[in-house]
Amino acid sequence: MTKILHLKDLPITESTVCTVGNFDGLHLGHKEIIKKVKDIAKKENLKSLVITFHPHPRKILNPKKYKCSIVNLETKIYLFKKENIDYLLIVEFNKDFYQKSAFEFLNFLKNALKCKVLIVGKDWKFGFKQEGDIQYAKKVGSSIGIKVIPIEDIKSNSSRISSSLIRELLSKGELKKVEKLLGRRYFLIEKVVKGDGKGREIGFPTINLKPDDDLCLKKGVYVGYLEKDEKVYKAVINYGNRPTLDGKKTFIEVHLIEDKVDLKTEEDYVKVYFIEYLREEKKFESVEDLKNQIKLDIQKAKEVLEVEKVV
Repeated sequence: MTKILHLKDLPITESTVCTVGNFDGLHLGHKEIIKKVKDIAKKENLKSLVITFHPHPRKILNPKKYKCSIVNLETKIYLFKKENIDYLLIVEFNKDFYQKSAFEFLNFLKNALKCKVLIVGKDWKFGFKQEGDIQYAKKVGSSIGIKVIPIEDIKSNSSRISSSLIRELLSKGELKKVEKLLGRRYFLIEKVVKGDGKGREIGFPTINLKPDDDLCLKKGVYVGYLEKDEKVYKAVINYGNRPTLDGKKTFIEVHLIEDKVDLKTEEDYVKVYFIEYLREEKKFESVEDLKNQIKLDIQKAKEVLEVEKVV
């Protein structure tokens, strides 16, 4: 079972194999690194440990260049637990942590995390103003007892698998391409929140979720599934601002096509799968026009889900 750690929980007492990165989306390239960590940990009788950051460092250090995230923290933690690593350290990233020099960061790995082996991508940069690189890490690591192993890029169809590429594809609604790079369906784990009842008023009740404000996902209507307690429900999902009804707040609204599920607002978490992008959001001339479009969306979703494998 994966143990979740924060800086206040350190130091740990068991020697580890470490890797460090943002791991947004935990795509196939990331999973190769995690596999290497686990393989070496098993061989050397060490514990596997992943260090990741929240929020994304670029969001703090260079918000103008920060674009968006593939998944939220809740989903990232879930994905790492599925990988069966021993420890996941979530560093609440701030400017104080950023000011650690490259040398200080390597010593942090050694002293606070008992890191014996460090596995990272070959282009890894770290420390204040990214002053450290792989060669520096190897040199200093060998002097303080950390073996540094660089990993080559993982490719798909000769192209490097990267979070940046996945963000771009998500922002265009190209979910099939995203799935190939993630090695899984794209989903989010979100907490149920209380809605305003507008969907129920027009005959299409929804389960309402409040996503992070920096999600890469293209706004619009999707075919998908909602999963709760290992049961899967067919759904039409709207991610956006509901321009016909109010257009003010951004929600994920999930309308179940055939079934109902009882959920406790503010207590329940659900997993929402986004299978296919249907259409962009638009402001309809009337609520009646919106209702007619939703009926068409539901019919299209049924057709899509007839041929799509249930998750």
